Amino acid sequence: MDSVIQAEDHEDVEARLTLMLEAASDVIRSSAVMRLPASDGEWRETGVDLLEGQEVSLLSHGVLWIAREANIGVKPNLALWYRIGDGPIAKVAAATFSFMAERGGPLFLINHLSGQWLDEYGAFDPASVLREGALSVAVIVWNDSGAEGLAALSEHDTTALIATEVDRLAAERPMPIGWSPLWRVGRTSMFCEEITNGPSRITCRCRADAGIIKYPVDVAFTADTELVWSWHVEELPSAVAEDQVITHDYLSIAVEFDNGQDLTYLWSSCLPVETSFPCPLPWWDKHETHIVVRSGTKDLMRWIKERRPVLSDYRRTVGGEVPSRIVGVWLIALSPFQRGTGICDYTDIRIQGPAGDVLIGPHA
Repeated sequence: MDSVIQAEDHEDVEARLTLMLEAASDVIRSSAVMRLPASDGEWRETGVDLLEGQEVSLLSHGVLWIAREANIGVKPNLALWYRIGDGPIAKVAAATFSFMAERGGPLFLINHLSGQWLDEYGAFDPASVLREGALSVAVIVWNDSGAEGLAALSEHDTTALIATEVDRLAAERPMPIGWSPLWRVGRTSMFCEEITNGPSRITCRCRADAGIIKYPVDVAFTADTELVWSWHVEELPSAVAEDQVITHDYLSIAVEFDNGQDLTYLWSSCLPVETSFPCPLPWWDKHETHIVVRSGTKDLMRWIKERRPVLSDYRRTVGGEVPSRIVGVWLIALSPFQRGTGICDYTDIRIQGPAGDVLIGPHA
């Protein structure tokens, strides 16, 4: 966006968006420009009704503050969610985002931090709402294809949001086969599968973003269960200890259990290997435990194979009644707090147990 437009200049951005939509009304079926506050935690009606199959673009601008005094805030890619009618919630993958309506109904929007949901239909603990900041959002329902509409609208755009969305769509790559975004964290574009220049692998490129993808499994959890994987970490998103909220930027692989707990294995910048701690983020602190399996920078830029005895790790760090099954493997990347970059590749992911290997993939 034009450098003179600052993150909280909502009036200027909204005026530009309104003029742009009016100038290209012939390619737009319906639209709205609205201010989406962070303060009340309510789903907001857009006034736009969708039909199944219609193509929609959301263009957003602004910042939502977790702690303004510490300069910790999130952009739309981490907090803008939508819902059609009473259907399931979904998050944008970036400040500009396009999608096809999977059902008909009124379109609702909300600002809410990823992860802190009570169910897949948008219920949440009121204590978890963002209290400060706002997003300016343009909702556009296209007459025909979104690509044609964006091309026509680009001639009238003074915000650079249209060009941003055109570029994002051109660079978009499919999710790795068998994986999908964890519903409570929402869509992400940071993971993709790469099959050239070495072993087949999942690449992760996390820049001031956060995402979790899940590979569903159903595996008995026994004393012989091991998680095995190889990773090639190029850059860590934090240079300081990751066990505090304001520095909780990290790369990890995790196993999810049938009791709602998950155990994540992270590469820390400086915490000693085998350090464990509950996630410092709200809601996650009751569900997620981290174990440091590698620390520092000396092993960066080379492939490392890891093997973890999951049951003994669980008993040592989580404790209590042991779950009976593993129901998912996750890849996790966070860098929203310090707004840094994490770069990592994964391959040869598998769960090993007495019944044999469960291949998660991809594999060399």
